[in-house]
Amino acid sequence: MSQKQRDAEFLLSRPEFMRFLSAAIHAAGIVGQQVGANGRLDRDLAFVEGRRSLGFELLHMVHAGQPEPIRTADPQAITTLTAALRQALTTQDKPNDRRRNRSDRYDDLPPGDDAD
Repeated sequence: MSQKQRDAEFLLSRPEFMRFLSAAIHAAGIVGQQVGANGRLDRDLAFVEGRRSLGFELLHMVHAGQPEPIRTADPQAITTLTAALRQALTTQDKPNDRRRNRSDRYDDLPPGDDAD
């Protein structure tokens, strides 16, 4: 196993990296479409395709860290793409989670008089 494969294997085991990979995949436009905005369609398409190409290259570099059976069965790196997206989705912050997980919503209040 090469050093690049060992590095990719290590990175695949890190949830933080998988969330980063998911963000990079989204930014590259692999899972969504980006439309040119400044009027020069040919230049915009070349730019967007360049981003997508770099995103796919990054995905395939990371996919090299998958076990041999997965790399052989999945040359398009769909397994790695799915794992990155799943990791990002399962760890998204939800705005009301903090309050929902608290046992007592008055825990943050300072102790005071309990005069009734």
